[in-house]
Amino acid sequence: MGLLLMLGGQALAQTGNPTHDALQARSDAERRQALHQAVRSQGDQCNSVILAFHAGMDGQRNAFWDFRCADGAQYRARLPSERFAAVAFLRCGAAAPQPHHGGPCFQAVTGQAAQVAASGAGNEASCRAACGRQPAAGQNQCVQRCLSGQGIEVGQQAAASLPPGTRFGAMYMTDQPVAAYGFANGNTDRLAVNMAAVRICQTLAGQVPCKFHGELVNQCGAIAMAISRHPRALAMTADLSTQVLNLATTGRGATREAAEADAMQACRRAEGPGVQCRIVAGGC
Repeated sequence: MGLLLMLGGQALAQTGNPTHDALQARSDAERRQALHQAVRSQGDQCNSVILAFHAGMDGQRNAFWDFRCADGAQYRARLPSERFAAVAFLRCGAAAPQPHHGGPCFQAVTGQAAQVAASGAGNEASCRAACGRQPAAGQNQCVQRCLSGQGIEVGQQAAASLPPGTRFGAMYMTDQPVAAYGFANGNTDRLAVNMAAVRICQTLAGQVPCKFHGELVNQCGAIAMAISRHPRALAMTADLSTQVLNLATTGRGATREAAEADAMQACRRAEGPGVQCRIVAGGC
């Protein structure tokens, strides 16, 4: 059975790719279940899908979804734009005869269509306004990160009224169940602090994508995580493979202590047997 039929065969016409639109309209749990059923129908032994990531679309409106199985196997699914066409699955990192069909996963495919589809993308005018305070040499890179939703948050804090010497911070995290994070704060270079935070996160996360979770402007911040032991681990250690992320929260405040208290207050709703909140990063 095709993936679109598994999803009910109906989808709003949004991107020109009905299978992608139907998948995108489902909850995260339903998307993971649909991808699991589809890849199992091809004979692959994925026991369950624990992470699904929309990598973007190419110029022909083919959509690419990367997903990770509980046993560690990682796949890229190519969803053709034609209704009810067969979905192709390739192991991440595998050589492929066409662009985007294999190779590295959990990163956006290149091309204009992928940038337009990226979650949280801004428009070029607002991105250029947000990046205008950067040194000339870094402005183009800053704009590209903003357009693809990778870090520069556009809003009141981007106003020209910000005083000289304004300090920026950035917070990045992975989705459940991977407990990776990146935090940087106190830098007057907005792009540099974003890139430092995402670099820390990606070093911990490997191929799992880190996502932007907020900017700090002249304030302290903190990240709290509700962590439990991975069911396959004998004991929970600092190794992320022994941990399961149940909830990640951020906090802000005038002091580090206030920011940590704010993050912990939001985190504690996830505490329970075997699940404990802790501050993993913070600073001013």
